[in-house]
Amino acid sequence: MYGGGNRRVLRRTLSVFLTVVLAISSYVRASPASAMCVASGEGTPATAVKVWTTAISTIYNIFPIKIGGVTIVSFSGLEDFSSVGNMPVCICTDPLPRIGIKVSLWEPIAFIETTKIPSCFPSLGMSVPLPSAQGQTGFGGQDEGPDDSANHHTYQVHWIKFPVFSVLELFLDFVCLEKGGVDLSYIAEVDPLWQNDVWASILNPEAILVSNPIAQMACMADSAAANLGFPLDFLWWCLGSWGSLYPFTKSYSQGSNLTAQMGVSVRMIAKLHRQMMLWGSVGEAGLCGMYPMPILRKSQYSLLPLHPVPNPVRVPIGRSEMIQWGSGKEAPLVNHHVYVNAVYRKRDCCAF
Repeated sequence: MYGGGNRRVLRRTLSVFLTVVLAISSYVRASPASAMCVASGEGTPATAVKVWTTAISTIYNIFPIKIGGVTIVSFSGLEDFSSVGNMPVCICTDPLPRIGIKVSLWEPIAFIETTKIPSCFPSLGMSVPLPSAQGQTGFGGQDEGPDDSANHHTYQVHWIKFPVFSVLELFLDFVCLEKGGVDLSYIAEVDPLWQNDVWASILNPEAILVSNPIAQMACMADSAAANLGFPLDFLWWCLGSWGSLYPFTKSYSQGSNLTAQMGVSVRMIAKLHRQMMLWGSVGEAGLCGMYPMPILRKSQYSLLPLHPVPNPVRVPIGRSEMIQWGSGKEAPLVNHHVYVNAVYRKRDCCAF
């Protein structure tokens, strides 16, 4: 039995809980962005079901799989590159010395949502009440809807951790796959640094070194490499045909909606690397575990468009939308306000 004091605490707790629920419900109904999210069809359960089922049905993008340097399974259109030496055997010393075999694959690790409608989460099928950029005094500007001009885009970005194999409880004894469950890991709307180019320089001060015509001309080589295969990692400030990696903010002034949302997605990945929320997983250094990677290695990632129009195969960073993957995704009847991509990360591992 509860004592009188316990009953009062319980009543107060329930009262606070109900107040919070009612406040959130009121905010969702009153917010223009929330109404726009629902009216556009993005903040509905049907959209979430479409995103998740598409992500699972395209899981074949993990291929090709290499064991000991030999390609075991591969499919046409799924590209790869050599990231480790030819020696099939590897040795790790942490926590105990062990000998293993090199394994390489493309691991799906997350959804990345880019939205011109703040607080709209298509992968969750809802609009979440969040502070708008207008409420972040001194940081943001107008960001209450898709009011971009033809050559300027603004996107809020959400990082949703989605380790597919762990969620489906497949291959859980395989040490090379990421563990854990679904997690809403990063929300750009509440990050002041994402809203303003000047404040973003706190994270990317090196941008001043490449803000010149000579450095930008070098990006032509990166564009050519990305369109033929994978981008050039030593040109770390370039995004191939998608423009420039800097600044790490919501504003993007190049290309179509489709190209802009891909470029903004990579900027967020680079930002998460700079904040040490994402680590390196590729190359000889990644065989025995993840390692710090404050400067993004572009070839480590590929993006797979899931919504509004899915793509059958993942896309290397910087590849032009005119080469296969952009076809039909900017059709007149397609919603250009919200996009969802699956993030695939190259994983090199010493399996034992």
